[in-house]
Amino acid sequence: MSRASATPITQIKDIRYFASKDYVRVVIDLVSLTKFKKGELKDSKKIYFDIEHASVLNFMKRQVDVDNSIVKRIRVGQFDKETVRVVVDLDNYEDYKIFTLINPDRLVVDIYGVREAAPAEKDSIDKPADAPAATAGAANEPPVTSVTKEAAITKEPIKEPEVVKEPEVVKEAAKPAKELAKAPEPEKTHEKITEKIPETDRTTEKTHEVVKPPIETGRHKTKSARQSEPMITRKTIVIDPGHGGHDPGALSKNGLKEKDVVLDISQQLARLLREKYYFDVHMTRSDDQFISLDERTAIANGKRADLFVSIHANANNSPTIKGIETYFLNFSNSDEAMRVAARENAISMKQMKEVQSDLGLILASLARESKRDESLHLAHYIQKSLISKVGKKHRGVTDHGVKQALFYVLVGASMPAALVEISYITNPTEERLLSTDEYKELLAGAIAYGINKYISSLPDSPQYARASAHKK
Repeated sequence: MSRASATPITQIKDIRYFASKDYVRVVIDLVSLTKFKKGELKDSKKIYFDIEHASVLNFMKRQVDVDNSIVKRIRVGQFDKETVRVVVDLDNYEDYKIFTLINPDRLVVDIYGVREAAPAEKDSIDKPADAPAATAGAANEPPVTSVTKEAAITKEPIKEPEVVKEPEVVKEAAKPAKELAKAPEPEKTHEKITEKIPETDRTTEKTHEVVKPPIETGRHKTKSARQSEPMITRKTIVIDPGHGGHDPGALSKNGLKEKDVVLDISQQLARLLREKYYFDVHMTRSDDQFISLDERTAIANGKRADLFVSIHANANNSPTIKGIETYFLNFSNSDEAMRVAARENAISMKQMKEVQSDLGLILASLARESKRDESLHLAHYIQKSLISKVGKKHRGVTDHGVKQALFYVLVGASMPAALVEISYITNPTEERLLSTDEYKELLAGAIAYGINKYISSLPDSPQYARASAHKK
């Protein structure tokens, strides 16, 4: 683990979780990051984390009850004089990933249950209430063989261009570019366990809604034929308007706030995706509220989203800089890409470079199947649509292309994900445009078109075309 230090002794500040039907994200907030070891007791269904040079002296919430189909509870105890042990008591789980983030310093654990083949139930994202305290030392489980994060993860040196070119063949699986870093495959458990479904939900909207095509009423359409109409599953998309609440995001010279602009665009985008393209759409926020970066990704995972798109407005100290760019999650050696990511992550450039040295930050995302390459495709479709449609009405639009960087909000996303920087709010011309409904509608329409083009390129696209055609 990088940034390790024996002093000062760190402490646990809080334990948070975001739970859904087949996914739980546990966040352990620390005063400062330090080394940790991880272990797993498969027979008793427990995973644990020994945080070195740590104390629970002022932490009163020694037990957090989750009680869903994956996680029963989270327990904290002083394992020895300089070690805090956090134990997660599990029920039905298949895999877990762990990584660290900074500002605030935190340990993030993504735990995955067994997914059903054809989901049609409601998913949930629950916010925990404060849990009662348990007896001290409850987390002192028997030690098992564990590995430090430094031993488990290595980083390969990479070089990457500032702009990532679009693959030649879009409808086929993307070939990994030489510039892209390859992450090692994480260890997995292979238990296949059927899980229960919780009743609570952060929102009451359905995900992966199953839609039956309208039935023809002609005299040649028999009842049995009508009953045999195929069921069509809609794609689920989560739209993430950046910032919100006490976090205004970037500010223009005249006081225009990024959080307000991206919320307007995201609301129009969600409406278009629902009404014009017939997708099942959720938003991480639908009003001016603050949602942590950890929770935004957890919402997308909890909704079993097929796509996750985060909407932002760019900023630069130079008011002459303008243009549009789209990002996907990966390492970057570009100072400009790192600067943009550092601003959105609310960390300094120095911290951003430290984060880049720790491959564990993106292990959870890049090691899961081929989501990086799919995200690259998605980003290119969105960027191409934006430049094409905006350029037709506004001459001189600057195309910064598709780039890669380590955005916290994309870390741990278990689906193709992209982050769109729609325009520069600090550029006088683009600030004026972002203040108009016409330009925001244009941006929303272009992003929606790009998303639909990406989904239409997928192998199962005919099924979703039928769903759109059958919309009443």
